[in-house]
Amino acid sequence: MTYAFTFDASACTGCKACQVACKDKNNLPTGVLWRRVYEVSGGSWTNVGPPGVWTTNVFAYNLSIACNHCVHPKCAGVCPTDAYVVRDDGIVYIDESKCMGCGYCAWACPYTAPKYNPELRHMTKCNLCFDNLDAGLPPACVAACPMRVLDFVEVSSEQLSVNSFRELWEIQGAEHPFPLPTFSRTQPHLAINPHVGMVNGLEKAISNQEEVKPPTRVRRTLFNGTISSEKKARLTDFLPTVWCDALRTPDELPLVIFTLSSQTAAGMAVFSLFAQPSTFNLLTIGFLLGLAGLVSLLHLGSPLNAWRALNHLKKSSLSREILWFGFFGASWLACLALPGMGKGLLALTGLGLVYYMAQVYQIKAVPAWNTWRTPAAFFLTAGILGALAVSLAANQPWLASVAGVLLAAKAALEAVDRHPLYQTARRLRLGLILLGMAGTLILAGFPDSAVTWIRIPIFLLILSEEILERALFYTHLHQKVL
Repeated sequence: MTYAFTFDASACTGCKACQVACKDKNNLPTGVLWRRVYEVSGGSWTNVGPPGVWTTNVFAYNLSIACNHCVHPKCAGVCPTDAYVVRDDGIVYIDESKCMGCGYCAWACPYTAPKYNPELRHMTKCNLCFDNLDAGLPPACVAACPMRVLDFVEVSSEQLSVNSFRELWEIQGAEHPFPLPTFSRTQPHLAINPHVGMVNGLEKAISNQEEVKPPTRVRRTLFNGTISSEKKARLTDFLPTVWCDALRTPDELPLVIFTLSSQTAAGMAVFSLFAQPSTFNLLTIGFLLGLAGLVSLLHLGSPLNAWRALNHLKKSSLSREILWFGFFGASWLACLALPGMGKGLLALTGLGLVYYMAQVYQIKAVPAWNTWRTPAAFFLTAGILGALAVSLAANQPWLASVAGVLLAAKAALEAVDRHPLYQTARRLRLGLILLGMAGTLILAGFPDSAVTWIRIPIFLLILSEEILERALFYTHLHQKVL
């Protein structure tokens, strides 16, 4: 026996009683919605004759959606701690004692069903009120619907075919009504009786985006508190406009530091193979790894559960990334204990870490990440920052030349990316890349004694470009429709 939600879009009034009932039963804090009612509208007015003669195809409809308890739940597959449980009746819920609050399940879910609860400090989601079901009662949202347009049935029920409901788990994602994602292959347990506006072929838009996707807040800080919107406003007042979009989602700031630090360390490990043995390089790699490891914990709602992160190596790319981070750290310790040995292993594990780090972001729910450009950008960042960091201690101009070539490749990669958002920031990035290329020419073309004083400023210039790129990279996460 498997359950599915049914929704009659043709009769929904958009009263949001289901949304309120869900929030009330589960005692959800402000900004956390397990069930959301999307208001969709479209159409236009057209003047077809003398003044005052108009025709219209304006339409509007509502779509109530929560977790769909999919046949192939993506959230359960990517969870690094294996905190998701799929019951025999198909209900998917979170074992809260295992969740570390990383939010990766929400990234991967096409419907953004998992929600971070800042009070409980872990991920939460609709569990189809299985406590009610076990007691013979309907889910709270179903019981609250005054129009009886929201209901639940057993998947084998004949009621669906009789009432012309479209069983979304039986049809391709491309045929799912807006705003449901067309790329989903999870086979959601949701059946919809469509509103005429869902199938009219006209352009549609969500009218209540600010309600169903409240502005994100800083949910994790060093002191396990939250930063108020007033403090965040003061923080952005004195910053350039192009940085403000990145600061709207500071939950990902630890990931910016983690990825850049880890990739720089990996690049240094590779280029150290071709440089003279240097204690500076080895200690810098260790410092960057330590910084990355500590900062990554700030992204977790429940860092005490971080030890469970390797529980799902079979399916979770995040688990594999953490495993390779551990391999990289162990290789560094071996190099530290046995000077002059293990440099090849250190470089190999560093490259493996960058590869698996890129795999974490190959998720269909964020199309801007799910391309070849993500691993290309990660490896280029490792090469650029790694070569420049090694050159700070080694008198080898060729490292600056390598960084310049890689910066040229980064500029080409930026030119290939046609994403329409954040054009001002993208132009600034391109300018910083060109300045960085000029700087590497200076480092490569002049005697070492003449450019010693400018090495660090050039490195910081290129680092600022990489930080801006990575901050903008994470803003794509918040362009998801749902």
